[in-house]
Amino acid sequence: MPISRQEFDDGRLDLSVPILQFLSLRNGEAFTADEVLDELLNYYGRRVTEAEVVVVLEDLVKADKLESKQIAGAEGYIYKGELY
Repeated sequence: MPISRQEFDDGRLDLSVPILQFLSLRNGEAFTADEVLDELLNYYGRRVTEAEVVVVLEDLVKADKLESKQIAGAEGYIYKGELY
């Protein structure tokens, strides 16, 4: 499981790091929690649940790093700000 430089330097895993990294790289697109989960599992090799992803996404919305909006019955999340 690859980890980010920030996690390596901090000596701990922080799910918000790969989530922000992924969403900032795709900053013109919104994703559902399930789509973010798929990316975490397939690309980042993180073994997490959708519930864990939703908690982190909502925390990032509260921290004003992401925006969320209900679209077609699903909550979408998009990066808010400069490129990562």
